[in-house]
Amino acid sequence: MPVLLCSLGTSWAVVPEAFHLLPPGPAGFHAVHVLTSASRQIDSGIGELLRYFGRFPGVDISVTRVDGFTELRSEEDHFAFEEVLYRWMLECRQQAGVDRGQNEAGGMPGSTCTALPHVCLAGGFKTMSAAMQKAAAVLGAVEVFHVLADPIFDDEREPGRKLEARTGEEVDHALGASAVRFVRLGPESGWPQFRGDTASEYPLQIVRTEGQTRWVRAADTRFRTRLREIVERSHRIAENWSSLGDLPFAELATWPAADLAWLREPLAPSSPSDRVWLEELPKIELHCHLGGFATHGEELAAVRAAAESPATLPPLRPCNSPSDWPLPAVAIGLEAYRKLGDNNGSTLLRDAGCLRAQCEQLYAHFLAQRVVYAEVRCSPANYADPTRGRSPLTVLSEIRETFQRCMGCSRPTPDAPPACHVNLLVIATRQDRGDFRSAISRHLTLAVTAAEHWTDDSVCRVVGVDLAGYEDVSTRAHIFRDDFKAVHRCNLALTAHAGENDDAEGIWSAVLELNVRRLGHALSLRESQDLLRTVADRGIAVEMCPYANLQIKGFPIDDAVAVAHEASRYPLLDYLRAGVRVTVNTDNIGISAASLADNLLLAARLCPGVTRLDALGLQRHALDAAFIPTAVRSRLVALASRGIPKP
Repeated sequence: MPVLLCSLGTSWAVVPEAFHLLPPGPAGFHAVHVLTSASRQIDSGIGELLRYFGRFPGVDISVTRVDGFTELRSEEDHFAFEEVLYRWMLECRQQAGVDRGQNEAGGMPGSTCTALPHVCLAGGFKTMSAAMQKAAAVLGAVEVFHVLADPIFDDEREPGRKLEARTGEEVDHALGASAVRFVRLGPESGWPQFRGDTASEYPLQIVRTEGQTRWVRAADTRFRTRLREIVERSHRIAENWSSLGDLPFAELATWPAADLAWLREPLAPSSPSDRVWLEELPKIELHCHLGGFATHGEELAAVRAAAESPATLPPLRPCNSPSDWPLPAVAIGLEAYRKLGDNNGSTLLRDAGCLRAQCEQLYAHFLAQRVVYAEVRCSPANYADPTRGRSPLTVLSEIRETFQRCMGCSRPTPDAPPACHVNLLVIATRQDRGDFRSAISRHLTLAVTAAEHWTDDSVCRVVGVDLAGYEDVSTRAHIFRDDFKAVHRCNLALTAHAGENDDAEGIWSAVLELNVRRLGHALSLRESQDLLRTVADRGIAVEMCPYANLQIKGFPIDDAVAVAHEASRYPLLDYLRAGVRVTVNTDNIGISAASLADNLLLAARLCPGVTRLDALGLQRHALDAAFIPTAVRSRLVALASRGIPKP
């Protein structure tokens, strides 16, 4: 049912004139709400107004006065009125929705449904009319209109002068004489940001009530503050529209120009502020080995202390890192790198207590590092112990259940998503000897079984397989093409270590024969420009791990050397500029002794010119390449967007 909102000054007749925009009766206005000042000059006009509407008993008439607003002397006076106006319109809109719900659908009082009003701009100060029009644009209106009233009545005090209507009878006469006309400005849909807002969110403070009139004020300026923020945000989006496609997160288009310019500056690895910025940045981890965590020091001691059968734990081996670790002057190679993790992995995680502690500590590390999504790689068959009745499926269930419990404990509320969502990748490991293909088949069967068993995307589950291990001509991906058919048919995703210790042909094999979605390391990708373009064009992501890559392969860190020797420098920036979906990860957190933030900083040292915006792009690449459904990805993108720290 139609509702009319009017502002009012010293000429009270504008309200009944506006009331006749619609013919009185069932199709006319069923409620008229008036907002005006606290000036005593309009007291008599309000009395006349209320008496006039006494002739229409079916019409709800109310008058609201802004306490303390008697005259317009300053901007502060106007803004105080404006804050009340917005809240008053929300209240009227909501009440109209309640009435409509009761009349049309049997709604109950207190409903938060809303209905748009008709808004008249004719009454009060010019600034009041301007504010009414602005409020109608923001909150919506069925129609915005103005009243034009011809002065047709004689002024007894000044012969020859004509006046507008001053009494109810004169209003009726003016209407009958067609001396009242309407300028209809059309509807306003309102801003979408305010469509769900209710009066309870922006309440009016009632100072006092006298009959059908009440005096109100707003306790704060929250509505106008929010409105100003939305306007400024919209202006920034318009300014950045042409560069929106170059921004990894659309939210960045709302940033001020100075902040965006700061993002486009090179990341400074030695800057404490840049380190803090990266540590606070929501991050995504796609290449992290469970067995490569807690390999030394207090973390390893804590995992061993959690053992269910301490007497069966293997003795500690001498796995000391080089003295210049984690940034060795000379690369140590893959085998020596692996040996640094000999005190963990399959030597330790056969114990159920150690396995749980390892998962718990890794999850705590993710939380501390602001990792919001992680895919953890594990080898359940390597941790199985038939003598204790722990099959590979049992081990995988224990890993999943521990991460799921950690995820549940990280929820701020029971219905909220976890602070960090963890999914699992089952590792299929190539060896340089023995019947390793049978072991690969068992791991692939386990992955398929797990993926079919745990199907809820909101929980920790197996989402893919990683072909890892020994790389050379004899173990290239094409050899396992038939082994992985079941993985593809069950919609499990596939990533493969390729091009870390093999040449570009090993990457070609993974791309063409296994249809991998991601490549682990891919350091030899730049050996073939055709391959580089293929990976970029197909959107295949590359999982780079700067610390592990440096430690195993060796790359120049010094800026001058890195820039001068293209063939030997770390290829991350070259891949980025070629359009490859590059991600940065940790690989083995304990062995490499480096967090995800550390790896991002090292990437900037290895590749001078990496910007803060590039660092954000790496996170977006990881989100786009994560093995997750669209709904989960959208939630994580929104979470990451909101959490980007400003300078």
